[in-house]
Amino acid sequence: MNAEELLRRYAAGERYFPNVDLSHATLQEVNLSGIVLKRATLYGVDLSRSNLVGADLNGAILKQANMVATRLNGSHLIGVDLTAANLTGADLSGVNLWRADLRKAILCEANLSRANLHEVNLTEADLSKASLSGVQLSKANLTAAILIDADLNRANLTNTKLMRSRLCGTQLEKVELIASDLTSADLSRTNLEGSNLSEANLAQANLSGANLTGVNLHRANLIAAKAILANLRGANLEQAELTTANLTEADLSWANLSKTNLSGANLHRAILTDVNLNSAILRGANLIDAKLCQVEMNNVDLSWAVVPHMLKMLGE
Repeated sequence: MNAEELLRRYAAGERYFPNVDLSHATLQEVNLSGIVLKRATLYGVDLSRSNLVGADLNGAILKQANMVATRLNGSHLIGVDLTAANLTGADLSGVNLWRADLRKAILCEANLSRANLHEVNLTEADLSKASLSGVQLSKANLTAAILIDADLNRANLTNTKLMRSRLCGTQLEKVELIASDLTSADLSRTNLEGSNLSEANLAQANLSGANLTGVNLHRANLIAAKAILANLRGANLEQAELTTANLTEADLSWANLSKTNLSGANLHRAILTDVNLNSAILRGANLIDAKLCQVEMNNVDLSWAVVPHMLKMLGE
């Protein structure tokens, strides 16, 4: 079937076109709302600026498709293959993309709000400035994905892979990131206020200048993480691993650091006002010029720590 036949039959009222092969077809700026293209082969098809609202594309192959500014809101894309597809500015709001393959796809400024992206593969995808508020991204793979300046507020990213992802300036307010892997991710200048990162892996992540006010980092792995000038006011870091982490000039006021491992951490000029350090490990930590006021620190291990003599006496 070619593009002309499809459009003629669609205009005649036909909507059911499963398993068709329209590879490299040109279907720019056409209305195909409600069309059924289940398991269709649409390799390299040009659907830019077309209307596919409510379409059924479950299992379709759309590798390298041009879908710039395409309207796909409310459509079904379960298991679809969109590898290296260009979806810049596309409307995918409310779309079901469960287990879809979007490796190396371009989704800059795309609207994915309220979409189902559960178990989606977005490895190396570009989601810069995309709207992902309220999306379901649990168990998704976003390894090395670009999410610079994207909106992920209130999204669910539980057990999500975000290793080496670029999230600089991203909005992540009240996001669920429980047990997610953010190893070596760039989270500098992100807004994570009120988010849940309990048991998340943030080893070697860059959190410099990030807003982590009230964040739950219970038992999180922050080994060798960089959090220079980070705002961690009221954060829960109980039993977190912060070995060799760089917290230079970070604001940890009212934070819970009970049973936290800060061995070898750099807390130079950090603000530790009203902090709970009970049973914390600060072996070899640098606390020079740190601001410590009204600190709870029973049973603190300060072995080899670089601290004022008075503070060392309090920890004994």
